[in-house]
Amino acid sequence: MFFIKALPRLSLLLLAGTYCNFGWTLATAESPWWVWVLCIVFIFLMAEALAAPWSIIRTISVRWLKSDYRTFFTVLLGAFFLVVFLSWLDISAYGLALLVSAAIARLDLQTGPFRPWQDFLILFVVATLGLSLGWALSLIF
Repeated sequence: MFFIKALPRLSLLLLAGTYCNFGWTLATAESPWWVWVLCIVFIFLMAEALAAPWSIIRTISVRWLKSDYRTFFTVLLGAFFLVVFLSWLDISAYGLALLVSAAIARLDLQTGPFRPWQDFLILFVVATLGLSLGWALSLIF
């Protein structure tokens, strides 16, 4: 029962709501099955990236950016993704809203008594349930 009381309800409700909206949008657009699979993979990777210890990410990024060629390649790739992001702003806004709501939920989970793997599971389950709820609601209404 302590586990339920320690959950940040408002931020998890925001996370579920944004994914519910996204699921509804995908269902009304009649997206193929592989788009739904990619969305679940995105949810998994997003939850893993947010719940991963920062020391691991810092170690990998420092090791990757030791070479000037890799740094240059990373800057070019970042500039390309920025152009794609700004060109497809209507699509990118959905991804940004999903990522921001997950980050807010992760920050609230950090203040609680949860371990990183529990944070990962909570983020993954709530986001997947929100996506499923959006799909189910689009079928009902």
